[in-house]
Amino acid sequence: MSVLVTCTRCGKREAFFFRRTSGEALCRQCFVKSLEMKVLRTIRRFRLIEPQDRIGLAVSGGKDSLVLLYILGKLFRRRHLKCSETYAFTIDEELEYSKFKLTRINVIRELSREAGFEYSVYRISELIGVSVPEVYSGLSERGEKIHMCTVCGVLRRKAVNVLARRLNLTKIVTAHNLDDEAQTAILNVLVNDVKRFKWFGVVTGEDVEDLVPRVKPLRYIREEEIAVYAYVNNIPMLERECPYVRENPRYMLKFLLSEIEQRNPNVKYMIVSFGDELSRIIRTSRYFKEKIRLRRCRICGAPSTSDVCRACDLVSRAGLLERYIDAVRV
Repeated sequence: MSVLVTCTRCGKREAFFFRRTSGEALCRQCFVKSLEMKVLRTIRRFRLIEPQDRIGLAVSGGKDSLVLLYILGKLFRRRHLKCSETYAFTIDEELEYSKFKLTRINVIRELSREAGFEYSVYRISELIGVSVPEVYSGLSERGEKIHMCTVCGVLRRKAVNVLARRLNLTKIVTAHNLDDEAQTAILNVLVNDVKRFKWFGVVTGEDVEDLVPRVKPLRYIREEEIAVYAYVNNIPMLERECPYVRENPRYMLKFLLSEIEQRNPNVKYMIVSFGDELSRIIRTSRYFKEKIRLRRCRICGAPSTSDVCRACDLVSRAGLLERYIDAVRV
């Protein structure tokens, strides 16, 4: 015989979700409210969205970005948040998988309309002159072994910077969650590059000229809870994952962290907290200020830690620089 468990917060309704990190048993209403209020507190604490901001929300079509769009819409409608302009956009990387993602374009457009966000889709070749498959093929033809996710990630970030300048955005809002950030912290350690922690945080790029800051309202929310929130609110989730993801180091880390989390429910928070503390040390250290000196990419003029930025380097090695440079030059 099953025993009904009452919600820890309201003490009235039947619980449906057990939050192991806090020991709470939550009903649907309290679970939804707790997640939305956590997003709001994160935004207010770090001043991620302010009245004068022109924000652009990057919507991939996955559950995280759709949930963030849905929550921001509720917070704006309830007047918990204010800003000058709100845009939502999807970058079409022009991969085969991108075609599948764009089959849900009507869902994204409707959510954007309800949230009060102007929504558009941009092909990556429109923004930077080349597509992800073209650059990957150009590198492969020259005998270079590189992961598709690396090419996609670097070029997508470049395209978002170009779009942010075009739309005159003051902030780019991304749907990175706690799991994403914990994976990033571990990867930074595994590649033995402590300098990467300089750009680790709930806000990144705020101190770099000509780079629109990225802000992460979902940063302290576990991926599992985002999926549950999507289910409760009937927000559709992608039925298929990108075919390249299984070769990505993050894929292995995702399951490793989940296994550790079974024994230590707060491990992801602890890893992210460690990363934040290391980031603070690096940002304020005289040693690292000298070691991490930003300069301008000699090809596109964008801020870079090296003579040529990562995007320009990949495109140049792929033999596609001529088509790319006019679109991205700062």
